[in-house]
Amino acid sequence: MYLSDGEEWLVILVASTIVLGLIIKSYRDYKTMSAEANRKIERQKKDEAYVRKLKKVIDEKNELLQKAIKLKEEQANKFKN
Repeated sequence: MYLSDGEEWLVILVASTIVLGLIIKSYRDYKTMSAEANRKIERQKKDEAYVRKLKKVIDEKNELLQKAIKLKEEQANKFKN
């Protein structure tokens, strides 16, 4: 079974359209995945910065609490003596 010239061109056109469609779909998927990965990285950086800030605040409060405990112990020792 042989195809006429018009049918051959039609087959070539359909095949080209399919291949082009696959390439475009792959490119869009790649862009979407890249954008999602970038958002995930940004979120991770923000979370890490928040944790560092929170740790700093907790360390400062812990230091103040330790000083308060030490002062209270010193005052208690003064009243005992």
